[in-house]
Amino acid sequence: MKSQLLLPYTYNFLEDVDVKGFDDIYLYAEKRDVPSVSKGVGKLLTFFAGLYNPKSVLELGCGIGVAAKFILQRVNCKYTGVDNNHERIEVAKRFLAEYQNVSFFNERVENFLAKTEEKYDFIFVDSIKKDYEKVWYLLKPVLQERALIIFDDIFLYGYAFQEDSEIPLKYREGVRLVRRFIKNIQAELGSDVTFFPIENGIMVINYGC
Repeated sequence: MKSQLLLPYTYNFLEDVDVKGFDDIYLYAEKRDVPSVSKGVGKLLTFFAGLYNPKSVLELGCGIGVAAKFILQRVNCKYTGVDNNHERIEVAKRFLAEYQNVSFFNERVENFLAKTEEKYDFIFVDSIKKDYEKVWYLLKPVLQERALIIFDDIFLYGYAFQEDSEIPLKYREGVRLVRRFIKNIQAELGSDVTFFPIENGIMVINYGC
């Protein structure tokens, strides 16, 4: 039986949790209106990191380092963050100064993926949503034989489920491309891809298993 109350109550439950050590970074994001992963998404990242115990983490669209902090508080691994915004990367470096083996690249995601020679086993993607399908195909050559990939905001604020006429014009092309990506990734990977209705939607790929 479907519940009209489940989603709003679930959202409030996930966002009301106490996450120690995150007050300063969330306050910075709020004051400057900087995008950051919600506590619900962050706790999911912490959970998957602990379950998977990755050796080499890649974050595409790392911003000021909120997601990275959720991951790094659980596992000791090599972390690489990529973002096209230089100022946000500098802030991330300050907030993650306590962690070892952390590196950042200030460039476009596509450019980084085209030239990196590293291989990664845990990837969090929070870059430009309309480019997700392109990012996926650029990602595949740099994945370890067994990798976990998480795409954030996959439902684009819920617009992915609305009629085209109800979607604001500026989002329509992005929605079309995200819908195509979802359809193609499901056809390609079947049961190795799943979705979580947290925040704006999370897609998790269990690759190479």
